[in-house]
Amino acid sequence: MVFSKNQCERMQFGLTQEELISQSTFDLETQLVFSKHWICIGRVEEHVADFEQACFFRTVQIGDYELIVVSTKQREFRAFHNICRHRGTRLLDETSGVLPNSCMTCPYHAWTYDVEGQLIGAPNMGGFEEFQRQEFGLQEVACVDWGGFLFVHLSAPKSAFATDFVAIMTRLRDWQLDDLQLVSRIDYAVEANWKLLFQNYSECYHCPTVHPSLNRLTPYRSATNDLEEGPILGGPMQLSEGCETVSVDGLKIAEPMGSLNEQQKREVYYYTVFPNCFFSAHPDYVMVHSLERLTTSRTAVHCYFLMERGYELNSIERAMRQWDEINRQDWRVCELTQRGVQSPAYQPGPYSPLESMVAAFDRHYRRVMRS
Repeated sequence: MVFSKNQCERMQFGLTQEELISQSTFDLETQLVFSKHWICIGRVEEHVADFEQACFFRTVQIGDYELIVVSTKQREFRAFHNICRHRGTRLLDETSGVLPNSCMTCPYHAWTYDVEGQLIGAPNMGGFEEFQRQEFGLQEVACVDWGGFLFVHLSAPKSAFATDFVAIMTRLRDWQLDDLQLVSRIDYAVEANWKLLFQNYSECYHCPTVHPSLNRLTPYRSATNDLEEGPILGGPMQLSEGCETVSVDGLKIAEPMGSLNEQQKREVYYYTVFPNCFFSAHPDYVMVHSLERLTTSRTAVHCYFLMERGYELNSIERAMRQWDEINRQDWRVCELTQRGVQSPAYQPGPYSPLESMVAAFDRHYRRVMRS
């Protein structure tokens, strides 16, 4: 969607060099962005070995914070700061594994916690009448399983998720994400600031130049938006006449999902979820990008492909090949932009009417950073 008449009355300019390459900005983002928003940490399948066996754990890094994510036999997930409440020792030193006896034991003085984070063993602490074990459980953070993806929030209650995600949950309801299966994942290392990836995903101004094959499938002028302000942005694009989905030949890779209406079967829905997710819902599959902010100029991207159950990896191969080409084209121009904004000569330029969602992302980012 283009700018409205009121938006066009004054041009909006891009992010500054300070916002894009500064280490101080990066550090402030840890406090104001990544510590105060829901962060996607991957698929359920990546955080569990087998629900029937003893509890499985993974450690997850979010900025300066390291978390332990634990799966239980009750098919639930709990997340805790990876810090023993005794002397602050890193509790679990491996990146993943099975918890012996469903417990976490500190390697220093053997303080032991159960999968609910309760302190159940503290050797030689019984001599203090005022010592109460229930006061020294692990510090828990909110952890939610939605659509087969795990999200954590360092400072909000678990109950806040439904309110914070209502816009995207409503718009993707008909794809029934909880019932889809993960069929493949592609990982990328991009030498660019995470915000440049958000901006790139948010506009199709570049599609005729950078993605000629994609532009044939979903013409860039067909983009519209139904979420134009706030942490969740985006909307649908029309599929070209004779095109059934986004794949190398434009032909469907599976039957359209039965819960979709006729309009949804002719569109692709693109949404960004601040600060680390992109959802792309097609008639016959869903693609999700999750971003890991690593440094001021490096971002890891995990690209997930989901389908209805019963399909194999080879079913989605034509869509994966198309999107792998598109992703690599995007990462290249993001990396070129990163190199350009690092120059002392860089000055932000004005956004075009086709970049309204980039401008909306910038406005939301700046509101959060001013908070």
